[in-house]
Amino acid sequence: MVELERLGRRRIVATLLLAAIVAVLWARSEPLGTGPGFRIDPIDPAHSVPRLIGQASEVSGVTTGFGVMADSVSTEGHGYALLGAAEPQELSSFGLVGGDDTVQRRPDEVLAELAARAEAGDPDGCGAMAQATETLPIVERRDRAGRFCGLYLDNLGHDSRVRGFAGPLRIGVYFDADGQVRQLVHLESRETPSYLRRVATAGFYERARAVELAPELQRIDAVSGATLTSQALARALDELVASAGPALDAYLERSAQGFALEAPLSERWKWQLALIVALFALVWQRRWRLDRFGLTLLGVGSLLTLGFLFNLSFTYLNLLHPLLGVSVSALVACYGVLVLLGAIWDDNTYCRHLCPFGQAQRLVARLDRGSRWRHWPLGNRLMSRLRLVLALVLIGGVAYGVERWSGFELFPELFGLDIGSIWFLVALFLVLRLSAWVPMVWCRLLCPTGAVLDLVARAVRPASRRTSVRVAEPQPPLRTLKTS
Repeated sequence: MVELERLGRRRIVATLLLAAIVAVLWARSEPLGTGPGFRIDPIDPAHSVPRLIGQASEVSGVTTGFGVMADSVSTEGHGYALLGAAEPQELSSFGLVGGDDTVQRRPDEVLAELAARAEAGDPDGCGAMAQATETLPIVERRDRAGRFCGLYLDNLGHDSRVRGFAGPLRIGVYFDADGQVRQLVHLESRETPSYLRRVATAGFYERARAVELAPELQRIDAVSGATLTSQALARALDELVASAGPALDAYLERSAQGFALEAPLSERWKWQLALIVALFALVWQRRWRLDRFGLTLLGVGSLLTLGFLFNLSFTYLNLLHPLLGVSVSALVACYGVLVLLGAIWDDNTYCRHLCPFGQAQRLVARLDRGSRWRHWPLGNRLMSRLRLVLALVLIGGVAYGVERWSGFELFPELFGLDIGSIWFLVALFLVLRLSAWVPMVWCRLLCPTGAVLDLVARAVRPASRRTSVRVAEPQPPLRTLKTS
């Protein structure tokens, strides 16, 4: 009993709860090239697949077109749409079930917009003719002589179970006449711009051209530093081909049934995980006590490796992703477990010692003490409360579906080194100047991740040590007073 009191019952209970959550996610995980992919799907896949309801031909039994459901009533819920007539009557036309758009859109407009998107970005300058099929509308690509060049598909306006870092991704894909990917294009998403640029500059779209519509599992290497975005692009293409279904077989010589695509990380992810474990172990070990100089070296090491080398950020979104249907790799899952254990047992190890964004601010504040504002109006307690309110608002908004709020963090913008981005300049100004005027201002006032981790640390701390957690800030040197 004495031992339990010394360790803290709340900490033991929190650790057991964390272990139970990990066990549940592990049991529900999918095998990926980077270990299990942890997520809980909030949408029933049987209901999220788009279906095109149309008139059937008496001869072939294949749908020949689609239109608008007359006097229909649309009730949107958790990824579903309830379609029904306002009054009992004979329906004169039909509509596309599922998607972001209203079901009352004219079918000729839908096809015209699809063909326009396909033709505008066609890598071979082919013409486009959109056709209605039993599942998704498909664009036939034809050259000026009318010869078949391939197909175009996209998921713009359709329900998607695939989520990237900040929500669903809308993609388009051009196939050549043999079923080989001619070009994969990103249409729109809420992803952090630096992640999208990192995916493009790392050659992900060029590697996608090796994918072909064949009944087998295929892989594209994910991009380190933009793992969720690149993996979501691959999963979106996989989902798009599965949604098109048998309609593809009518255009291709071989069947695409059984096609599967994933984007595993290279073997380097294991070395990244080993580095993360080593950094946490170095802080937690008690054999060699780290003095201020040692902690500074540790912070610089984290800044260079987790920051600039790997761009491995950890945010509150990583904790929400499995609950929002986002696949989380084994690397991110283990990273999250270590961060939470550090909050439970060590008063927030990550924020105090290992967060590269925090370390950058801390170094600037130590090197430029002369610029510090002496009359900053906000005290630590008020800043802590404002930060917690901001975190709760952001979490509530993201959970409710305000996906644009997912990009609030500046970590990826700074360490992505995207010099042309306005958000990189904002992050750079915050680190180099604002952190010199008000030390650790982002961590103390604006960081939702720090608010969540500090809240966990405060909730499980033994009653005898129940004081507020503060991010350590550089202290000015003490001056000795001379006495006569």
